Amino acid sequence: MRPAHLSLIALLGLVSTDAMALRCGNQLVSEGMTRYEVRKRCGDPDDSQVRYETHYRRTALDESVAVEVEIDEWIYDFGSNRLDRRLIFINGRLFKEEILD
Repeated sequence: MRPAHLSLIALLGLVSTDAMALRCGNQLVSEGMTRYEVRKRCGDPDDSQVRYETHYRRTALDESVAVEVEIDEWIYDFGSNRLDRRLIFINGRLFKEEILD
């Protein structure tokens, strides 16, 4: 292959890594989905934990306001042929997916 082709292939590899989504069977799970939608596509998680954090924000009047945020972490163990996944929901919406070792 020519060097230009190798650069293009490397660039496409980087782009597709960021755009990955969890696949459950023949359905995709993506950021912004609700817990209900994810559970409907992937089933119940193998483990889950809920915690609450207090975040402070500034208002237009420069006042500090405390906002409580619900963080729900789900773990899916897909067996020895696939890597485990951690799904992080913030206030009921999928915020991020992490691949576990």
